Amino acid sequence: MDGFQGKTALVTGGAGGIGSMVCEALLESGCRVVLHDLPASGGAAKARALCQTFGDGQAIFAPGDLADLPGLKRESQALAAAVDGFDFLVNNAAIDPVAPIEAYSIDEFLAVQTINAHAAFILCQTLAPHMKRKGGGGIVNVMSVILSGGWSEKVPYAMSKGALLGLTRSLARELGPHNIRVNAVSPGAIPTALEHKHYGNDRAAFDHRTIKMQSLPFRSDIRDVADAALYLLSPLSRFITGQELHVNGGMYMG
Repeated sequence: MDGFQGKTALVTGGAGGIGSMVCEALLESGCRVVLHDLPASGGAAKARALCQTFGDGQAIFAPGDLADLPGLKRESQALAAAVDGFDFLVNNAAIDPVAPIEAYSIDEFLAVQTINAHAAFILCQTLAPHMKRKGGGGIVNVMSVILSGGWSEKVPYAMSKGALLGLTRSLARELGPHNIRVNAVSPGAIPTALEHKHYGNDRAAFDHRTIKMQSLPFRSDIRDVADAALYLLSPLSRFITGQELHVNGGMYMG
């Protein structure tokens, strides 16, 4: 896809799942990618493998912990300086606990908000000035169909994704005059490792229930989400900002 050659993107949670596929989609389009993930995530090996496919230096692993907001601020400032500023940011990383509301400790609740939402604020705050200097850029926040309210025992997670929606809309208004677009992609039930806790050893039954909730009669692929993010960063969506793009096969049509 055009519009990515010579550009650089930062993707959080880039070592696996949706984040990894977003990185591959960007690399295929000619973008250089920095994969941010936990030190023990396997991100270094992932970056090496991607460089073998797309060229030396095209994929860079940046180890870090989104739960450490002051550290993230320092690290992202250093990263931006090292690559002469990022053109794109994909806030993808998240944790997804499942429990009744009374079961969450304060620390568990705060961890979800910090990793899923507050870290995105810090990265936007740090990278936006560089995008302004470059004359434009794009930000995509990865949300979730969970925000539609159709699931129980996910209150902290849903709250964190609601915060991302507020970030998307308010920041799109603020950064639009600088030619920086801010959008969100909202996946439905996407087959990733995180999904395993919902079906245990009975994947077939889970697939059947999921398809019944959708309009389209098939399970998604991680690439469906990556392609949506790529579109929202590309010139094809040049007049779209402040929007939430649902990628859920018709599970939710709000």
